[in-house]
Amino acid sequence: MLNQGKTSRYFKYAIGEIVLVVIGILIAFNINRWNENLKNRHIVEDYYCRFLADMNQDKATIYALIAESQLRLKKSNELLAELAGESPKKDKSINLMLESTAKITFTFNPISAGYDDLKSSGNLNTFTDQIIVDRVGTYLEETRGLSGNIHNNGLIALNEMFEIDDLYEIGFIDNSFMKGGIDSTLVKRAFFDKNPLTPSQQKQLKHLASVLIAINYRNFQHYQSILAKIETVKPMLETKCQLL
Repeated sequence: MLNQGKTSRYFKYAIGEIVLVVIGILIAFNINRWNENLKNRHIVEDYYCRFLADMNQDKATIYALIAESQLRLKKSNELLAELAGESPKKDKSINLMLESTAKITFTFNPISAGYDDLKSSGNLNTFTDQIIVDRVGTYLEETRGLSGNIHNNGLIALNEMFEIDDLYEIGFIDNSFMKGGIDSTLVKRAFFDKNPLTPSQQKQLKHLASVLIAINYRNFQHYQSILAKIETVKPMLETKCQLL
C-alpha cells in the first residue's frame, strides 16, 4: 500500500510535469505565432503606406498636368479666336500654336514601386484584404491605358501641325524658338516672311486650332479621370495605413 501511494504520487507528479511542458510549448508556439502575425501585419501596413505614398505623388503630378492641359486648351481657343479675326497676325498665331502643343505628348507613368515590389517579393499571401491590392493593380492598369491615349492624342496633334503645307510661309519662322536658334550671321531678318496670312493658310491653321481644342479637351478629361481613380482608392489606403 505504501509503494502504491508513492507510485501514485510519482505518477501525478509526472503527469503534472508533462502538462507543464505541454503548456510551455503551447505558450511558446502562440508567442511565435503572435510575433509572426505582428511581423506580417507590419509588412502589410508598410505596403499600404507605400501604395499611398506612390498615389500621393501621382496625385501631385496629375494636378500639374491638368494645369498644363488647361493652359494648352486656353491657348488653342485663343488661336482659333485670333484666326477668326479680320487680320490675324502671323507671329501671334504661330506662338499660340506652339503654346497649344507644348509638352502635349508627355507620357504620365503612374508610380508602381510599392506594387511591383509586392509582386516580386512573395509577400502577397500575407494580405488578408486582397480587394485593396486588386484595386491598386486595376488603378495602375487603367491609368497606363489612359496615359497611352493621352500620348497618342498628342502625337496626332503634332502630326497635324507638321502636315501644314509650308511652315516657312505660314509664319513658323517668326516664333521664339526659331528666333533663338537662327544664326543671324547666316540668316538675315529680311528673309523672314512678313506677308499676311492668306485665306488658304488661315484655313489650315483654323483646322489645326480645331483639332488642338478637341485633343486638349479630351486629354484634360483623361487626366480628370485618372484623378478620380486616385480619389477612389486613396481613402481605402489611408484607412489601412496606420503608420501615418
